[in-house]
Amino acid sequence: MHRAVPGFLRRALINRNRPPVLCLSSLACCFKSLGYQEPSRSSFCSEYRSRCIHPLITLAVRTSNLDEARKITFRECVRLYGLSQSVGLFALLMRSFLPHGITEIRCLVQSIVDYCGDAGPELFELSPMLVSNMGGSMTLLQVYATIMRIFVDLSMFEDALLTYIEAKKVGLELRVCNFLLKSLVEKKQVLHARSLFDDMKSSGPSPNVYSYSILMSAYTHGDKLRLEEAFELLCEMETKGVRPNAVIFGTYLYGLCRARQVTSAWNFLQMICQKGDPCNIYCFNAVIHGFCHEDQVKKAIEVFDVMKKGGFVPDVHSYSILVDGLCKQGDLLTGYYMLVEMANNGITPTLASYSSLLHGLCRVGNIELAFELFKRLKDHGFKPDHIVYSIVLHGCCQHLDLDVTCDLWNDMVHHNFVPDVYNYTSLIFAYCRHGDLEEALRAFELMLDNGISPNIVTCTILVNGFSNTGQIAEAFIFLDKVRQFGIVANLCTYRVIINGLCKVNKSDDVWGIFGDMIKRGYFPDTVIYSIIIDGFVKALDLHEAFRLYHKMVDEGTKPNIFTYTSLINGLCHDDRLPEVMTLFNHMIGKGIRPDMILYTSLIACYCKRSNMKAALEIFREMEKGGLPADAFVYTCLIGGFSKVLAMDGANMLMEEMINRGLTPTVVTYTDLIIGYYKTGDERKAKMMYKSMLQAGITPDAKMMCILGFDNCEDDFEDSQKQKGVL
Repeated sequence: MHRAVPGFLRRALINRNRPPVLCLSSLACCFKSLGYQEPSRSSFCSEYRSRCIHPLITLAVRTSNLDEARKITFRECVRLYGLSQSVGLFALLMRSFLPHGITEIRCLVQSIVDYCGDAGPELFELSPMLVSNMGGSMTLLQVYATIMRIFVDLSMFEDALLTYIEAKKVGLELRVCNFLLKSLVEKKQVLHARSLFDDMKSSGPSPNVYSYSILMSAYTHGDKLRLEEAFELLCEMETKGVRPNAVIFGTYLYGLCRARQVTSAWNFLQMICQKGDPCNIYCFNAVIHGFCHEDQVKKAIEVFDVMKKGGFVPDVHSYSILVDGLCKQGDLLTGYYMLVEMANNGITPTLASYSSLLHGLCRVGNIELAFELFKRLKDHGFKPDHIVYSIVLHGCCQHLDLDVTCDLWNDMVHHNFVPDVYNYTSLIFAYCRHGDLEEALRAFELMLDNGISPNIVTCTILVNGFSNTGQIAEAFIFLDKVRQFGIVANLCTYRVIINGLCKVNKSDDVWGIFGDMIKRGYFPDTVIYSIIIDGFVKALDLHEAFRLYHKMVDEGTKPNIFTYTSLINGLCHDDRLPEVMTLFNHMIGKGIRPDMILYTSLIACYCKRSNMKAALEIFREMEKGGLPADAFVYTCLIGGFSKVLAMDGANMLMEEMINRGLTPTVVTYTDLIIGYYKTGDERKAKMMYKSMLQAGITPDAKMMCILGFDNCEDDFEDSQKQKGVL
C-alpha cells in the first residue's frame, strides 16, 4: 500500500524551506499553540489520554519512528480529542516527519482518508484545515496529490478523479495531472485515464508531450491492445501542434510489434526516418525484437544494418536481441560472431547474451561446448545466476553422464542457489535416462522434503521411468499418490502409459486407459493412435491395428508417417505386398513423404519376395528423394541379390557401399559368402571370408554354425569339403 510518491512531489517538498526538526523542549510550545491543555488525572478518560495518545505522539516526534506513528490512528485520535484538535496533532506529526520523506507523510494522510472513507465533503473540509495547521510546510495541492495517490493505490479510482476535480479549484498544475494519469495507466485503468485526459484537453491544464506518451503507453501495453486509438492519438498530436518525441514513436512501434504487425512497424519506422522525425535506438530495438520474435532473423539483421548506416550506435540490448534470435534459430556461429562484434565495439556482453548462446548450444546437443563456455564465463569474472545454472544443468541432464551432472548440481547449491522444480525435473530425467529409477525417486523425495511441489512434467518423467522398466502397475500406484499435489494425468502422461503397455505386449489393456482418458476430457491424437497401432502390429494383430486406423480416420484424426510405417511394416511381415502398395500410394496421395524406415521396409519386403528389380527401383527412388541409404539397406539388397544368386549385382552393391564410407556388417559378409558358395565360386567365397577377417569383423555364432568352422582359412576349406554344403 505505502509506495513512494513520484519524484516531482518529492522535489516540490524539498524545494520548500524545511522546518527544523522538533525537539522535546519545543514540543510543549507546539501543544500550547494547538490549544492543548494537560488533562487532569482525576478522571479515567484523562488518564487514558495521557497514557495512550500523548506518550505515543511524544515518542513519534522525538524518535521520528514511523512504526510508532502508525499506532496513532486518526479515528482514535478524534474519539479522544475531537476533530479540530486531532487535525492539529496530525499536522504536528506531519511537520516532524516531512524532512524524512514522502512515505511517512502518506502513511499519516492515509489515516485521515481511512477516517473519511471516500472523497466526500468531509475529506475536502479537513484537507485545508490540515494545511492551515502545518504553517506552510505543505500546500493544499500537495496534500491533494497525496490523497489522489492513496486512492489509486486503494483502487478507488473514481475517488481519485473526484479529488482531482476538487484540486482544480485551487489551481492544479500539469505535473500533478500527469502524475495521476500515469498512476491510472500503471493500474491498467485505461478508461479512467482517457476520461482524465479528455478533461485536461477541455478545461486544462492542456496535455503536453509527456501526457501523450503516458496515454500511448496505455494503448500499447497490457492485455488489450488499442492500436487504432494509438494511431488516432498520433494524428491528434499533429493537429494540436504537439510534436511526438522518440519515446512516443518507440512506444507505438512496440505496440505494433506486440500485435505481430512487424512489417507495418518497419514501414512506419522507415517513414519517420525519411521525414526526419525524432527517432532513437529504442525505436529500432522494438522492430528488431519484433522480427526476431516472429522468427524473421534475416529481417532483424536488415533493420540492424540500416540502424548502423543511419548513425545509430547499437547498444547492449540491440546485440542481445539479435544473439537470442540467432541462437533460437540454430544459427549459433553467427550468434557467436555477433557477441565478438559487440565486444570489439566496446560493449561488454551481458550474462543474458551468453545465456542465449548457452541455451542454443544445449538445444542442438552441443553440451560439451556449452559446458566449456560456462566454465570460461566463471574464469572471466562472470557470476552465473540461477537461470544460467538451470540452462547448463538441463543440457547436462539431457546429454552428459551423471558424474558431470551431479558435480554441477552440487556447485549450484554451493553458490546458494536453491533448486526449483525445473532443476529437480531435469535431474530426475537424467537418472531415468540412465535407467537409475531408484535415484530418480530419491531426488523426487528430496524435492518434496525441501517443500517443492512437483508438476505434471516431473511426474510424467517418472511414470515413463516405471514404464521403461516394465513396472506398469507401479506407475499407476505412483500416479495415485501424486494426486495429493493436484497432479492429474494429461495427454502426454497417457501417451507414456499407453506406450509402456504396448512395449510389454499388453495392448489389450490399452482400451481401459483409452476410455479413462476420454472420460477425463482428453481425446486421442495422432501420436496416441499411432502408438497403439504400432503396439498391435508388433503383437501381430493386424486386424485390430487396421480397425483402429479406420476409427482414427473416421474421427478426422490424420495419420502421420509413423502410423503408415507401422501398418506397412505389419503388412510386409505378413508378405501382403499388394496391400502394402495400396496403402503406400494412399499415403503419397495424402502428401506424406516416405522416410528412411518406410523405404527400408519396402525394400526388405521386395527382397524377401526375390523381386530385386522392384527393390532396386525403390532404392533409387529413395536416393533420388534425398535419403541416402545406410548399411542396413545395402545389406538388405546384397542379401536379396545373393539369395537369387545374382552375385554381380551383390558385389557391385558391396563396392558401392564401401566407396560411400559405409562399413559392411557380419550379416553382409555372410550373405555374400553363402551366395558365392551356392554358385560354386569357392575362390570368391574364400576371398570374401579373408576380407571380413582383415576388416576386423569376427564371424558371429550364426555364421559359425552355418559354415561349421573356426576363424581360420584352413578350417574354412576343411569345413566345406567335409560338409559338402552350400
